[in-house]
Amino acid sequence: MTPLDPNVLNPFVLVSPTVAPALAVAITLVSVSLSLMISRSFFKSYKFSGFGYLLGLPVGFAFLGASFMFEVGSLMYRTDPLLYPAFFWIQISLQSEAFALIALSYYYKNSDSGQMGRSLRARDMLVIMLPLSMIAVPFVLPTFTLATEPYFNYADLADLSFYMRIFNVAVIAYIFKSTIASLAKAASIKLLYVPAAFALLELEQYSLVLAYFDNSAGAFIGSAAARIAGLSLFVYIMHSVTSRKRIEIEARKAA
Repeated sequence: MTPLDPNVLNPFVLVSPTVAPALAVAITLVSVSLSLMISRSFFKSYKFSGFGYLLGLPVGFAFLGASFMFEVGSLMYRTDPLLYPAFFWIQISLQSEAFALIALSYYYKNSDSGQMGRSLRARDMLVIMLPLSMIAVPFVLPTFTLATEPYFNYADLADLSFYMRIFNVAVIAYIFKSTIASLAKAASIKLLYVPAAFALLELEQYSLVLAYFDNSAGAFIGSAAARIAGLSLFVYIMHSVTSRKRIEIEARKAA
């Protein structure tokens, strides 16, 4: 019987064992901090505007931050035959759900507000079923995999991560397309930062897909760099928007 390789799950194991734990903690701390900062900013926007579709953004980035914590947790417990694959399974589910919730916000933002009040036709059913499918896949597919094999098969989980990352690539591509459409409507050059940030998150997932095929430490390091760059760009966008609003409010008060 061929022994299961524990190195197929967490990409941090592709790095030298002497630096992997410290590198994982550093990257995770930065990633989680940035994700929570973005989530907090989006939640403030949701509370201020009251638009329901915006709720997917803070929840999505909060899930994204949580997925990074489970990622480093799976590395710390990589010798545990139960916690190592369990944390990995939770991580990939949370991460895919995070991107699905973010995409859902953009989907409802760009959909016609009056569609739900009409009789259900083919297009109306699509409006209902597509977002439901989008948020169901990240939980249904991993759960189905676990249910069909009620034990943690490392090789199958690694294959599952590949499919989930392909799902992430497709979902982020949809988000990128939606942000480009918003950019065209607003005709604001500053909004270019938003699709650029999602493009970096797309690059992260694509690099992880490459690492799945060749176990390349370089591809994984590139994915981590793209992740931090994308999240940092989001924080910069939030800071710029907040600063501009503060200046406008102070200018109105002074007038």
